Amino acid sequence: GLHYNNASDFRATVHSVFANADIEKHISAEIRDGILMAKGYGEEYSESLLVNTFENDLDSQNYSSHGYNVIIDTRTADTLAEVEAYCVSNDGKETIISYEEYLTLSTVARLNFDFKLKYTGKALELDDEKIELYRAYLDTFSDEDKEKAEKLSNDLAANTITRDEYGRELYELYFTNYYPEISAYESSSKVPLLRNYYYHQYISQGVSNYLFIFDDYMAGSFETDNGIEISFYGFYSDLQNGAVVLDGVNLDDARDAADGFIKRSFDSVAILSVYAYAVNVFSLIPFIALMPMVVTLLAYSLLKLKCIDSITSLGSMFKIIGSFMWMSALISAVLTVILAFFVSRNVITALPLVLFFVALAVRSVIFAVIETKLYRKQIEQQNELTEV
Repeated sequence: GLHYNNASDFRATVHSVFANADIEKHISAEIRDGILMAKGYGEEYSESLLVNTFENDLDSQNYSSHGYNVIIDTRTADTLAEVEAYCVSNDGKETIISYEEYLTLSTVARLNFDFKLKYTGKALELDDEKIELYRAYLDTFSDEDKEKAEKLSNDLAANTITRDEYGRELYELYFTNYYPEISAYESSSKVPLLRNYYYHQYISQGVSNYLFIFDDYMAGSFETDNGIEISFYGFYSDLQNGAVVLDGVNLDDARDAADGFIKRSFDSVAILSVYAYAVNVFSLIPFIALMPMVVTLLAYSLLKLKCIDSITSLGSMFKIIGSFMWMSALISAVLTVILAFFVSRNVITALPLVLFFVALAVRSVIFAVIETKLYRKQIEQQNELTEV
């Protein structure tokens, strides 16, 4: 919330979308059981692409502020993507051929090419012509595929599945048999989904300063007025039903409501963030356990280099270092809370562990210095007594 409040350009972009002073540019939105419905001025709620300031100059003029980009796409997350398949040679020449050409090559020649997909940014429309084409392809595949296609046809005839379900399942069966697996493009689906177009087209290309609003979640990236880069995402599942910004409110209240929508969406992933952080910490337990061992060896080596024999073994030194761990942990926790206001959220994941190690190492070096002075003073006193 603090970082968002200190990102005036990003907030201005949010306000231009949900609290625009020009009513004809205003995007209306409301939450219905965790799903965001959105519409432009004078339009009806529908599953559609409403805003894309990357591609549409008018959208950019209306909703982009200081180079920030906005996408509002309320089509469902499982909307199929229209794609173009092709292959690129891996011999350094990057020769491009169509996938159909690739299939005519010999098995050995195919090894010289890598399969690629290009998302067009359009949703795949499964009309009757395409469905019949997929059905015809499946008849040329294995007997098992033919049986699956026939079963789908029988289920459709028996009304156990809808026409849309039939078309989608037939397409998935066709795609997974005709093309190679696409795990490099999709992690949760065997077929290309429109939602991932935005990742491949923009985010994976290094785009920053954006706000993507989908039907079930949002993702954003912004820079604070102090130059801190922040990336975030949020879900609507915990948001109450109702308008994001109520109609008829004054401009200041509308902007406060728009800000609240962004913050509440992010807050909904707080538990997930804590869980992810906990899993990350548990995965680092071997390294955490190694830290006092490394510091023990450091402090013990320093004393030996100074010819200090008051600590006779590594075990004794380890016990001493262990007594410093609670205070070092407290120092790292306090510093993390303070620094969280000034650094990116991504840094916070590793920051406590780094601070803990540094605090523990510094405390141990201080101990080694003090122990050296005390030991030498004690030796001097013993020598004086001996001379007397």
